[in-house]
Amino acid sequence: IIIAGILFNCIGIFHSNLWFDEAYSVGLASKSFADIWKIGGNDVHPVLYYWILHIIYLITNGSIIAYRIFSAICVSALGILGYTHIRKDFGEKVGTLFSFFSYFLPIVCVYSAEVRMYSLAVVLVTILAIYAYRLSKQEQDTIKNWLIFAITSLGCIYVHYYGLMAAGIINVIL
Repeated sequence: IIIAGILFNCIGIFHSNLWFDEAYSVGLASKSFADIWKIGGNDVHPVLYYWILHIIYLITNGSIIAYRIFSAICVSALGILGYTHIRKDFGEKVGTLFSFFSYFLPIVCVYSAEVRMYSLAVVLVTILAIYAYRLSKQEQDTIKNWLIFAITSLGCIYVHYYGLMAAGIINVIL
């Protein structure tokens, strides 16, 4: 499922067409870190995703396909969580179903090919939820779990305002 899902989601990333929101992301990625922070202060979206795109910009000289590959990597990581984390916490069947739906739900297929922060937000919120669940179980209360929980909480907060809301709710519940 993992290999088929990754290949399936990578089919749509090899083009350079952009819609308006993607063009905004690409344009912002070409700015400096300081300019992204300044512009981000007037935007509804936090700046972490744009900083990551800026790093990709510096490495690839602004390759749109490289930006799309980053989104596909995030979706790939989401599906892999079914095997590496969900399966361990909830069993083989649930882990397999999680991976399957992570790769083959239509909206995920769309996000995997877009130069937008949604695929990163989804994987960060998922990791946050997994570690909140693990922390809620007393036998897995470790510093590593708290550290991953804290880092993904911050990541969620600085990637998208939906990530901010999800992180806030998950933190309050925990």
